[in-house]
Amino acid sequence: MFTTTGLFKSIPCPRAEECEALNCIFSHDPQVLRAKKPEATGQTSAEQSTHKTDYPEPAPKRRKVDGITAFTPSLSSIANAAPIAPPGSSVKADSNKLNGSTKTIQPGLSQTLKKTITPPTKSTQIPSTSAKKTVAVNGTKAKSQATTKESLNPRMLASAPTGHDKRTLYLRYLHEQMKRLNDLVSTSDRPDKDSLYLDEQELIKTSLDEEKQLAFDNPTVYGNIIKQRIGKYKKMSLEDWITHVKTKVFAARQPATKDKSAPKAIVTNLTAGQEVKLLADLGTSEDTLTKLGFVLTPPTSKEIEDREFMVAQCARYEVCDRCKTRFQVFPSRRETDGVLTTNGPCVHHWGKMRYPKREKTDKITGSKDPVYICCGELLNAPGCTTSDSHVYKVVEPARMAGVLQFIHTPENADPKKDPKGRPVKAVTFDCEMGYTVYGLELIRLTAVTWPNGEELIDVLVQPKGTILDFNTRFSGVGAETFKQATTWTSDMPPLPINDDTPLWSQDKKPKLPLVPDPELARAIFCSYITPSTPLIGHALENDMNSIRLCHPVIVDTIALYPHPKGLPVRYGLKQLTLTYLGRDIQTGGAAGHDSLEDARATGDLVRVKVGKMWEGMEKKGWRWKGEELVGPGEQDGATGAAS
Repeated sequence: MFTTTGLFKSIPCPRAEECEALNCIFSHDPQVLRAKKPEATGQTSAEQSTHKTDYPEPAPKRRKVDGITAFTPSLSSIANAAPIAPPGSSVKADSNKLNGSTKTIQPGLSQTLKKTITPPTKSTQIPSTSAKKTVAVNGTKAKSQATTKESLNPRMLASAPTGHDKRTLYLRYLHEQMKRLNDLVSTSDRPDKDSLYLDEQELIKTSLDEEKQLAFDNPTVYGNIIKQRIGKYKKMSLEDWITHVKTKVFAARQPATKDKSAPKAIVTNLTAGQEVKLLADLGTSEDTLTKLGFVLTPPTSKEIEDREFMVAQCARYEVCDRCKTRFQVFPSRRETDGVLTTNGPCVHHWGKMRYPKREKTDKITGSKDPVYICCGELLNAPGCTTSDSHVYKVVEPARMAGVLQFIHTPENADPKKDPKGRPVKAVTFDCEMGYTVYGLELIRLTAVTWPNGEELIDVLVQPKGTILDFNTRFSGVGAETFKQATTWTSDMPPLPINDDTPLWSQDKKPKLPLVPDPELARAIFCSYITPSTPLIGHALENDMNSIRLCHPVIVDTIALYPHPKGLPVRYGLKQLTLTYLGRDIQTGGAAGHDSLEDARATGDLVRVKVGKMWEGMEKKGWRWKGEELVGPGEQDGATGAAS
């Protein structure tokens, strides 16, 4: 048998003298038994309660289960609980008995078991993790992080120069004069007024920034300084305000970049002819061209007829390329009222969605919601821009061929030379498109030589269909540009621009030649090239589709600089140019892009790639012998392209 531990030796035996156990685990000490006798005399629990100690028993520990505080019952709560009735017996609920006035204490229970302990109230607090998730899922916080809408309330300063009411009054006067000048911009006839006009929040931010700066820099003479500034704006002319916006407002909000004024120099250590020879190795493969959406073979007549039949069966209903609304198109105008499209104006977001970078804390706080880059609003928010008409884009080759058929690059025994009389070895080009009743059509064509970047073509193109929207924010072409254009003739060189100033930034736009038909514009382009001439561009499938051309030698910067996530994710031309060239392009805002600037930037990106390729080849032993490439170990004029 096991040895007794003696844990119950301080407790008197319940049977006392009547105990017959040989080795009783309880105490049979006479002194202990005498201490038990008062309890056996019928003393009630009410009488025993007078002998309680004055020191309260500490509260039992709480146990946390699944984020909710649970109460663990103590021995005293178990002892004071009502007895469980045996089966078949009836127990009456007597309040007096429950209060313990007549209940006798069972022998053997210690004093601490007689105390009544009130269990603590259960915690209703929501766990912190859930709370954080709720906030993150809720769109309000995410929206406030995406865009902060401000009011005309002066910003807080550690030491304000005057009272809040006084600062508010000055701020309102300052904003009033700025708004007057801003309204003059919107009502002016300047071609770049859209890019210079400040919206409501931009104007409020400008007012708040200036008032805060004046209060911080000149606290002792704040009142005099801000009155002078208000008077200055009151007398300011429109031209002075535009200069102020360009030099102060826009410049202050430009993100800081490393040595922005000094673009990176392109050093390939190659001649122009050598660069052209290596360019062939950067050509995009046929499989990649197909994945990128290039049309390699013109659609057949049967495919075109089938597609036109399907369009007619659908009564020319289309889905808007911007707001996804269904609408009907009438290429020849509706007979009853002469409209070109139905379903009223188009309310949309001109910008794409920006998806925030994933963070490690997203598992706790929840992921951030994507926002539109144009206005900072969340997904499914009402549009921030209104246009007169819905627009659509055609992506099926057969349907595009129904407007203008695709062709293979024709043979050209005597291609035209560049303005300096040199043969054209490679061409970088960029097209700008606008929305018409036939979809997205060519409205401007720009081509430059490669690698020199000298202009070959820069013309406007009259599309086949009636123009619904010039898409000025991205094309850089507007109605005013077409009004100023002169009709192109065969004896005119298509070179209206001879400097590096972007078209949108000139005070007076030059008169671009207007080619009356996209087929004629394609013929002008093909007069400089042959089927073996490399064509260079960024996302060139859009440009090739707009001029309806199938060409075998393509160098696309989308393929040269692939995104780590793979297609269809791509790097934008602006991002690539800033990263690899140190140049900031497409800064025209609402005035749009400049195709000449884009074409030259694309050509320079290809030159950077050629330089890196030659650097690797040179380490492997490749050398030049004049304009001929000599492989490793070759002694005499063995030539060939790099493998």
